[in-house]
Amino acid sequence: MSAGRLWGGLVLAILLASGRAEATAPSTFGHGARSAALVRADVADADPAGAPVQNAALAAAPGARVRLGYGYGLLDLRIDDRRADVADVSGLDLGVQVGFRLPASFFLGFALAAHVPDAQIAKIGFRPGTEPQFVRYEAALQRATFDLALALRRGPFALGIGAALALDMGGEGTRFELGQDAEGTYADAASDISLAYRAAPIVGLAVDLGRVAFGASLRGGLGVSVAVDSDVRIALAENPLNGTTQVRVRGVSGYDPARFVFGARAKVGSGFSVLGSIEWQGYSDAPPPVADVSLDVALGTSPGRTEVRFVAPNFRDVLVPRLGVEWTTGRWAVRAGYALSPSPVPPQRGFTSYADATRHAVGLGGGVGLGRVWGVDLRADLAAQVSFLAERAEEKASPALPNARYVVSGRVVHGALSVEAAFR
Repeated sequence: MSAGRLWGGLVLAILLASGRAEATAPSTFGHGARSAALVRADVADADPAGAPVQNAALAAAPGARVRLGYGYGLLDLRIDDRRADVADVSGLDLGVQVGFRLPASFFLGFALAAHVPDAQIAKIGFRPGTEPQFVRYEAALQRATFDLALALRRGPFALGIGAALALDMGGEGTRFELGQDAEGTYADAASDISLAYRAAPIVGLAVDLGRVAFGASLRGGLGVSVAVDSDVRIALAENPLNGTTQVRVRGVSGYDPARFVFGARAKVGSGFSVLGSIEWQGYSDAPPPVADVSLDVALGTSPGRTEVRFVAPNFRDVLVPRLGVEWTTGRWAVRAGYALSPSPVPPQRGFTSYADATRHAVGLGGGVGLGRVWGVDLRADLAAQVSFLAERAEEKASPALPNARYVVSGRVVHGALSVEAAFR
């Protein structure tokens, strides 16, 4: 293999793609089956066990709840009508909430909501930015989330604060040394990778006036920062690769943008409620969905490329409207919802080839009370959510540019099941 091909393959292998946006799996599909069926229109009337995701203020409900759920999403995403290599998303959802009555008619509540993917704690992708990549559905959906909320309520008013946590990947990186001495060839290697916590703030407000309720939630942007160095030293007799090679990789994976959502719930009939919300998603601050890669080389041969950088993606802020309906009677509940999620990705005109399109999401679901067992109220909920990507064609000005023309389309089918135990 020639030196040029060797270095070209090395750069291609370590090019990080994956600061991909819309969000985590709970922020995309909902935390729990009820929220999934309502396509996350429940910011003013969310289950207390899902309060850290939907509205931290709703964690101040009296009693205690534990909810365990599972969700699976089939991602049939296509480039030029060929299925893209995007993994399905699945994992466990856990919600825990405890609320207490305090003097002077105050209520204090604490809640946590976690999502753990089946395959890994966090996925960091390796894809060149010139290749079509679905910026809202790849690494962003494949990482664990852990949200905390603390809320205080008095009368109809509630205030909640909290934090969304993520892990960074860094440390001293990897070291490899290959050399010779009087006894022959020897090798030595070490790896030091650290995972540090990062946090984004969460603030929630809620007002419940009985037949009408309002809610608002603000969350900061959060992603998995990647900072990995590789140091390779080779000292072999008459080897053209003798010398040192240092590779530095910097980027952000699984980016979840800052968002603000305001919504309301209205009871319009016997057991019938209408829920709606509008969500602002701050994609304009998103980092490039590929990592910067730099190489410092001192060898007997030279690489064809020593540095790879991509400019800011210039994603756009978007507004996402959501509408849900719920009918409850006795033990039973039936739900449906619709959301319109515009794409934050601008038309692709240069070297990057990000793939995305406006998403239409429809949710259906229901629930049933299973009765009281040993003083615990049990409930089960089921939801299905189907999303369609409106077909979108990208055509660049010059046919010489990478992927000068491609068409984006696809659909996502997500199902969720939740079982909740309430202690009152």
